[in-house]
Amino acid sequence: MADYSGVETLIPNIKVSIGGKKLPKGADEDLIAVQVFEDIEAPSMFTLEFMTWDLQKGKFTWVDDSSFDVGEEVEIQMGYVNKLKTVIFGEITGLEPEFRQGERPRLIVRGHDLRHRLLRGSNSKSFTKMKDSDIFSKIARARGLTPNTKDSEVKHDYVIQHNQTDWEFLSGRAERIGYEITIEKKNIYFQPPQNDQQKVLTLKFKENLSEFMPRLSSMNQVQKVEVRGWLPDDKKEVLGKAAAGKEGSKMGGKTTGPKAVKTFGDSITTIVTQPVVTKAEADQIALGQFKDMAIAYITAEGTCPGLPTLRVAKVIEVKGVGKRFSGEYYVTSTEHHYSQKFGYTTLFTARRTAL
Repeated sequence: MADYSGVETLIPNIKVSIGGKKLPKGADEDLIAVQVFEDIEAPSMFTLEFMTWDLQKGKFTWVDDSSFDVGEEVEIQMGYVNKLKTVIFGEITGLEPEFRQGERPRLIVRGHDLRHRLLRGSNSKSFTKMKDSDIFSKIARARGLTPNTKDSEVKHDYVIQHNQTDWEFLSGRAERIGYEITIEKKNIYFQPPQNDQQKVLTLKFKENLSEFMPRLSSMNQVQKVEVRGWLPDDKKEVLGKAAAGKEGSKMGGKTTGPKAVKTFGDSITTIVTQPVVTKAEADQIALGQFKDMAIAYITAEGTCPGLPTLRVAKVIEVKGVGKRFSGEYYVTSTEHHYSQKFGYTTLFTARRTAL
């Protein structure tokens, strides 16, 4: 792992590849700003901003260059000097030139990670005798992506995708059982939050962490989640449960939200809007919804000098903000901002299960 300690003393650097090749000659000099927005809950996006006017020749440059055709693969690496890391791999999805009287024309190249393919067109399909992880793999392969899944175990007799985009359908199935959909180049993942993994970096306030604003809220926390349904064939109720003790990783903390709210008396969230046909399915939904609630006990926003290893779906450690809020956090979104004028900065949001 590259050492980015003392990053404020280093010179920011960036490398952009299009179609597996370096930028066209001269384009790197005209590249004035790059932004990468990563998010667990939506396809990540990037923008490349170029000056697109040759003063000597008096003509447009990149606005008409075929290198920036829609569909071209783009890889953006950021870092310092020669220590660069990939922050996004995606495809060009749009071009936005800007022409203003008295100013040099600019070209903004916009793109998204390959999850954007799941947003194209709505579909109506049915799936029989398949698990959610199998359904995900089938759709991902059809979109030219390589699926990596955590076995969801429960097999469904019948699931319908009703006039939905693949993203709407799959993200709904993921949310239902507490899974998330992330991507790394062409490898797309369908799995529970990876908040039990090892930290990828440490941020310390006033050293490599300039702003940190955590928020603890018990208002959305309960001791137990229940999922209730009705089995018409058996003419009986089905009940799934998940309670304190099933939160998963405490991320180095001791007291989770569901345990903390015990002081307010018994509290239960009952879900009756999810159709269930087996006890196993009800238990799976209850556990997924319970864990999703628990990891939102502490949320945080932070700003630091640019760090390319600060990525979504990774665990980081925060120090120097008191005993209560120092510890491990699970990153849910990032913004990497690079410009010739202002250098390289990273913003992030994160969550934590326990204090």
